Amino acid sequence: MSKLYKVAIVGRVNVGKSTLFNKLISQPKAITSNVAGTTRDRNYAICSWRDLDFEIIDTGGLNEESNDIDKAITQQIFHAAKEADLILFVVDVKAGIMADDKVLLKKLKPYKKDILLVVNKVDNNKLRLDSPEFYKLNLGEPNLISASNGVGTGDLLDQIVVKLKQSKKPSKKSSKTEEGKIIKVAIVGQPNVGKSSLVNALLGEERVIVSPKAHTTRDSQDITIGYFKQQITFIDTAGMRRKSTKAIDPFERQSVSQSMESIKRADIAILMLDAQEKVEFQDKRLAKELEEAGVGVIILINKWDLIPDKDTDTAQKFINYYRAQIPFIPWAPIFFTSANTKNNLHKIFPTIVKIYQEKFKSIDDNALSKLLQKIIKKHKPSRGKGTQHPYIYSLKQKK
Repeated sequence: MSKLYKVAIVGRVNVGKSTLFNKLISQPKAITSNVAGTTRDRNYAICSWRDLDFEIIDTGGLNEESNDIDKAITQQIFHAAKEADLILFVVDVKAGIMADDKVLLKKLKPYKKDILLVVNKVDNNKLRLDSPEFYKLNLGEPNLISASNGVGTGDLLDQIVVKLKQSKKPSKKSSKTEEGKIIKVAIVGQPNVGKSSLVNALLGEERVIVSPKAHTTRDSQDITIGYFKQQITFIDTAGMRRKSTKAIDPFERQSVSQSMESIKRADIAILMLDAQEKVEFQDKRLAKELEEAGVGVIILINKWDLIPDKDTDTAQKFINYYRAQIPFIPWAPIFFTSANTKNNLHKIFPTIVKIYQEKFKSIDDNALSKLLQKIIKKHKPSRGKGTQHPYIYSLKQKK
């Protein structure tokens, strides 16, 4: 893996961090809204400017920690600050300097990181006149921008490149490799089956927020790790419920849309099911979506540790049940695991590599011809309404 600089975007809620993140990477990767707390997990993407590649980290906003998710968001902010080579401290020109701005800035000081002050929402010259107030933060010259329309973002990128080139070498390895060599694996399933817990277990760190509250994950997260010489990008997706379900979370529609796009760009999908729950219509629908998408599939039965009184026949009985309930992907391997105990997780990596290799295996025409002759000899093609049996001349592999 090559080494890339990391740039963390931090600030209190509703200052436009995710909008800036999307603008810098030139794609709508992060879900944005005016609702405080929209972003929760750290979101990573590669940004390229003036022949320099670096990694941008979007974070949630500092807010009053009224629940466990708010506390977890705060932890994610400081995880990003710790690993970053440069911090973009974003404030809102319309709101002025707020108490939370000062609190967050004070908490960032111990990390001893270079900080660029970014004053956002400077949409006109009148607002530009309000910017001198931010000199009080003692962060030097404010970078005046409007993330929504892109004004000032080019100058900001220039400043980022200058700061990064002045700093030491990147402290951590990044996931950037040759695109064609990365296996993309989407983790899909209904809410609360343990997708984010699985990601954290595979990484060995609290990379994404885990909560018993349904639909905690909003943005699809791309997380690349190495398995020997192979790079694998796991895509943690939002839980997908039935379309008829009345969504309480206002962002669920956008999150599910992202999840479906993640399936389309994946090579392999891990369909996660809860060992304690029966297979539902939505599970079957997801399995059908995966089959139609043409991706490799692994069926992962989570929370296996919570099944009581298991014996030598229990696993096979469960396998028979899942095969009967989801008959259209009989080729998909089934694993029983627990994201909490990490039992059997070591089997996932070699299985992913094997499925990927099989997915792109090329079979020569001679082998296919021998297979065709063997099949015809065993069972001739049905003649249907015709008077003669049809003759199949050749079998070709579709590339």
